[in-house]
Amino acid sequence: MIFLAALALLLDEPELPACVAQLQTDLGACDSVIAAGKDARVTARLLLRRAYVRNEKYQYEEALRDLDVAVAADPAYGVAWHERSYTHSELREFAQALADSDRDVALRPDAADSYRERAFVRHGLGDLKGAWEDRAKVAALEPKSAGAMLARGMAALWLGRFEEARADTAAAAALAEAADDADAVKGARRQQTLISLWTSRSGASSPEAACRAADKAGRFEAKQVIGDCTAAFLAAANSRMKAEMLTTRSTAFLAAAQDLPASADDNAMAVAFDPGNGDWHHNLGTSYLIGHHSWAARREFDIAIRIRDSWPARAGRAAARYNLKDYAGALEDARKSFEMHPNDLALTVLGDLAHDRGDDKAAKLYWMGAWRLGDRDDGMVERLKGIGVADPDQEPKS
Repeated sequence: MIFLAALALLLDEPELPACVAQLQTDLGACDSVIAAGKDARVTARLLLRRAYVRNEKYQYEEALRDLDVAVAADPAYGVAWHERSYTHSELREFAQALADSDRDVALRPDAADSYRERAFVRHGLGDLKGAWEDRAKVAALEPKSAGAMLARGMAALWLGRFEEARADTAAAAALAEAADDADAVKGARRQQTLISLWTSRSGASSPEAACRAADKAGRFEAKQVIGDCTAAFLAAANSRMKAEMLTTRSTAFLAAAQDLPASADDNAMAVAFDPGNGDWHHNLGTSYLIGHHSWAARREFDIAIRIRDSWPARAGRAAARYNLKDYAGALEDARKSFEMHPNDLALTVLGDLAHDRGDDKAAKLYWMGAWRLGDRDDGMVERLKGIGVADPDQEPKS
């Protein structure tokens, strides 16, 4: 995504009306100018700026409508194609995002951000080689950028080109230290840790067998599971197997490395390689839910349920809907999930809904049920303390 401040640096730009300064706080500030449509280039730029603000507010569908009109008004406006690509990507509509990015690259072949956006899109489609090619182009255009070098290293890592990944990460760390860029230094250190995890194996003769054995046994605590599943992913003969190996690795990233972002990345890539599998969408939705990105979580649970209705997807969507204040939808999904299979997440949501309406007696029943089914995290402890249950294990069964 581009930054608003960078827009002012574009050459040969038409003068914009004063209303543009108000869009950050008033999305309707330029409505009359846009409706008049006297200058197509001005209209396109106002719509782009409004779409940018909408994207910041997670109003992706509305932003997309603005951008559709913007590129129609001025098809040569590469920045609008860029922003539309970003918006499609946020909606996980990567095929459309790629078409938009291709247009942006054709219009702005010397703009690093054009290739940066397309690299993200290609990665989302599972085109790992194409993603590396675009990251390499960015690095060539921005040779002193630690971020560009770091991104090329990560793209090489996904291809299993470990020496290239190490070299790029070391170069990024040096550039970051020279620029006194603390965030980039931290990013380089994290990437060095990831490279170590990806490449440290158990020594098993068959990494696929080792990865599957860990999954079957539910034993993900050893960091070597990450390396075994990585080797199995890289050697997998088809996309379905790649998705399976990544799914197991995603769990290992949580259990062995406590790395939620890496786990979520694996779940997203599993979806890219095998998009027709509802379980992968459920896993990705759960990653988003844990990461407090409920809008994206709901989208993935929607897809999972369309593919195959299941109690875990219903429970996950109930939690996402609750976070998004769709209380009627949350109630419907939680009830349906529990009818399909008694589970703690559905009971937790039902308890939250009861507590919100002031019915703590019902909330206690639901939350204690969730406790007995296994939800014993700090959040549940605090919920129960809030209604007077100091020691849930001493509560009599009702």
